[in-house]
Amino acid sequence: MIGKHGRVTLSRWACWLTSLTVGLSCAAAVTVFGELSIGALLAVGGTGLLVTVAGLARRAGEAAPPVGRAGLPWLGWLAAGVAWEFFALLDDEVSTVSDLADPVLAHPAVRAAATLAWLLAAAWLLRRPRHRPQQS
Repeated sequence: MIGKHGRVTLSRWACWLTSLTVGLSCAAAVTVFGELSIGALLAVGGTGLLVTVAGLARRAGEAAPPVGRAGLPWLGWLAAGVAWEFFALLDDEVSTVSDLADPVLAHPAVRAAATLAWLLAAAWLLRRPRHRPQQS
């Protein structure tokens, strides 16, 4: 029967250790396998899938206050990025963002640091509030 068993919770220490292990493993895989390899793609894709599932299961950010007008600059940046990529698809003379980032990310240590920064951003998103505080 579904719902017969209680919810399993992990201590903060276990969650932190698991996150650290997954993050360092992903960064190591990206460093060892090299850029644009199947191994690096699987490591990043698998880790991204794990983070997505964890966020959905935890309902991360559900209780965060609405962004409102403060999100408009971010929406502008997103629209500019999408427009740039779309324009690059239409014109072979225009470099994509990934083409511009390739020389910077060519060194394995920089690529590992960028992977860890990506995972830290994901961890921050997962730590967002799940429940609204009780009003007194």
